[in-house]
Amino acid sequence: MDVALFRNIPPNTVGVQVELFSMARLVCGRSHLELDLPCDATLADVAHALVVACPALRGLAITTDGTGLLASYALNLNDQVFVTDTGVHPQQGDTLLLFSSQAGG
Repeated sequence: MDVALFRNIPPNTVGVQVELFSMARLVCGRSHLELDLPCDATLADVAHALVVACPALRGLAITTDGTGLLASYALNLNDQVFVTDTGVHPQQGDTLLLFSSQAGG
């Protein structure tokens, strides 16, 4: 059953899940976060929401001013497209992946 169905999501927002990898997962102590984002969310909106949900991300994955990602991190939408400054445009139930862009494989 979809947990988002039971969350009280504010108007003009969508509920998304952010999967955390590597150090972001370690410092937050969990594998994912649930965020409510504006329907027209920008990367700055996502960064701000991430810092609110897990303050330890500031300076690790999120810039110290909380408005974007550090160059060593990337954000991907639904495992299909990388998020840029032009906007996220999330839909209800989307998944964002936050990971180090320097990870080897």
